[in-house]
Amino acid sequence: MLGLVNCFRRDECGATATEYAMLVVFIALAVAVGATALGGGINTLFTSIGTELGAVTPPTLPPTTPTTP
Repeated sequence: MLGLVNCFRRDECGATATEYAMLVVFIALAVAVGATALGGGINTLFTSIGTELGAVTPPTLPPTTPTTP
């Protein structure tokens, strides 16, 4: 039984796959946190732009008279 346990302790076949899986998880977590933080900032930016544009009144153009050829 002790020989079987030692055999599993020395076997490193799945170690690389586990390390890559952990790397992918950490990258995905960083992307999710970054997107959440950036998303809030972009939402605030577009809200302020919309508020500023909503307060703008377009100039009135003088009436035009149709020209007859």
